[in-house]
Amino acid sequence: MSMSSYVLVGAGGFGREVDAWLRVYWADERVKGFVDDINSGPRILGTIAEHAIAADAGYVTCFGNGADRVRIGTLLEGRGARLATLIAPMGNYASDVTSAPGGIFLGMCSVSSNVAFGRMVLVQGFACIGHDVTLGDGVTVSSHVFVGGGAAIGANTTLHPHATILPKVRIGRNVVVGAGAVVLKDVPDNVTVFGNPAKVIALHKDAP
Repeated sequence: MSMSSYVLVGAGGFGREVDAWLRVYWADERVKGFVDDINSGPRILGTIAEHAIAADAGYVTCFGNGADRVRIGTLLEGRGARLATLIAPMGNYASDVTSAPGGIFLGMCSVSSNVAFGRMVLVQGFACIGHDVTLGDGVTVSSHVFVGGGAAIGANTTLHPHATILPKVRIGRNVVVGAGAVVLKDVPDNVTVFGNPAKVIALHKDAP
């Protein structure tokens, strides 16, 4: 859901970045303020759990970690908040990105046709998403990532800058793909991969 005004959830570095981008995209003031459990100041509307939900604004969960975006976004929905989908006007979209609940699409990203979106995905500037790609809940696609046609990215997976995912490759849940990695074959859940070709370099605990 696109909105005319926003409440940004999280006033850390990424929250401030989203605030700055909104000022680039639209000259008028669209951010009502932040909700945050740590920071304080004149633009902080209260804590995540206790502030009064703004009925006339969309909420954007501004966390780099996809699992946190999904967890906190779900908490806010339970309190009656409406999740916003933030869409940079200079991006190229052949899929309906408004169908990505709580999604964030920044800068000059490119999304090809027939892409399926989970909840609260993040696609950074200059990322390129091919046709028929599936992005699970909480997926983070960093700047200059390429995801080839027909690839599937599991929930809460992070693709770091300049990673390349070849067409039809399936990446599991809770995976970290390192910066510049080239992923040639399927990747299981709960691992970090790095290199060209990408190889498993670490195992994680189970996804949340």
